[in-house]
Amino acid sequence: MTRSVLIAALLCVSGPAIVQPAATPAPSDPPCLRQRNIYDFKTVPGNRSLIVTDLSRRRYRLNFMGVCPNLQFNVTLAFQSRGVGTLACIQKGDAVYQNDPVGFGQCIVRDVQYQTQAMDLADAEELARRKAR
Repeated sequence: MTRSVLIAALLCVSGPAIVQPAATPAPSDPPCLRQRNIYDFKTVPGNRSLIVTDLSRRRYRLNFMGVCPNLQFNVTLAFQSRGVGTLACIQKGDAVYQNDPVGFGQCIVRDVQYQTQAMDLADAEELARRKAR
């Protein structure tokens, strides 16, 4: 009985620390988004970037060579890497394909970065600025 009370007390004390993680800086190793580990994606205002989450919940920002039209209206995307197999990292020159009503749209990757909280704030400000128009 006392063991259960002790565990409950520890969970109550450590609960807020678990729920609100501290700001973590981007890892120092180069970003390596593997095609087989892609879990989710989210568009960025302006359609020049895409935020991709992998299975380990790391977030990456894929920046495109130009504007990738109608990216926000797609439910599914296909990623093509020039590397061998699905363990190759998405890198410069790889492509993201979208199913467009006219045909397949292709967006060429300019670079891959870790998505940071500063980038999230800048994206939120850009979205608010576009909505205010």
